[in-house]
Amino acid sequence: MKQRYHISCDEKTSELTIEEYAVIAGNIKRHEISAIARNDFTLLCTETYEGKAIKEAISEGKEALVTILRTDNLYPIGTYADVIAETVIEIYGMNDHSSKELLFDDLDLFESFQEASPSSTAAGS
Repeated sequence: MKQRYHISCDEKTSELTIEEYAVIAGNIKRHEISAIARNDFTLLCTETYEGKAIKEAISEGKEALVTILRTDNLYPIGTYADVIAETVIEIYGMNDHSSKELLFDDLDLFESFQEASPSSTAAGS
């Protein structure tokens, strides 16, 4: 699956919003994720968090932040959750409370696991 996360922080309230999008159309083949048009992504969910809770979780560490960010509706896998948490920490560390966009492609993740797996090199022997 190809996913896009839009992460933003409201400058006035420090409220965090995470929007999760995914490509759900079956006609998108193996394209570089950055080449996929924005309108090919469908909004799956939007989660909003109180700024105070996010700042407190950041002060407790990345694991605490991941725990806060994961909900019944938004529950990214560990690898993606870590990157999302790092991005939230970065956003809250900036003075302008900007927004960031993250792109993930599960095929890239699987390929990286295959390359790192010792059995993938042993199979060719």
